[in-house]
Amino acid sequence: MTRRFDTAQPRARAQGVTAASTSARRGRVVLLPTESVYALLVDAFSETGVAAVRRLKDRPAERALPVAVSSQAMLRGIAERLTPAGQQLVEAFWPGPLTIVCRQQPSLAWSAGGAGRALTVRMPLHPLALEVIAEVGPSVLIGADSPLDMDPEGHETPGVDVVLDAGPILDPAPASSVVDVRGEEPVLIRAGALSRERLQAVTAIHEPGEQL
Repeated sequence: MTRRFDTAQPRARAQGVTAASTSARRGRVVLLPTESVYALLVDAFSETGVAAVRRLKDRPAERALPVAVSSQAMLRGIAERLTPAGQQLVEAFWPGPLTIVCRQQPSLAWSAGGAGRALTVRMPLHPLALEVIAEVGPSVLIGADSPLDMDPEGHETPGVDVVLDAGPILDPAPASSVVDVRGEEPVLIRAGALSRERLQAVTAIHEPGEQL
């Protein structure tokens, strides 16, 4: 049975964060708001949780899942050393609408990754999401199928153990910008909320196929 917490109520919010964190650490799926969508969250190191998200989202095992962190220290635990340019971007835009593609630590033993060692990671700009991730640790965070609102009738949410219900997302933020920082020169993969000009104000950004 899905447990639902109305996070507009302070006591229910605190109870919900505790329930969501505990549930995720036990390999169960949580549904919570981010700045742009409601998203599914599981502990990135839980094989059970990751497998559940792959089933819900129909993601094959060879495809890496997006990972969220709540701090730069948490990022350093799962990613190889960032280049100076990558570090500048993270410091300028996290938490916020920047997703980076970096290399994961070779010692990681998890099923959230896919073929190769590419790691897609971001730090969401939403206090509930950050609070839960801080308790759980690195977490798979991926948009749900009904991303902007929760069922107002409180019906079951298949496959989800805990729902943190913050009401409809009335002004969803644009999709994050995706920058590949694996090389010395960052490459813009997707222009989203952060324009190339804003990124360029921090460090040189290239388009795919440009001469580096």
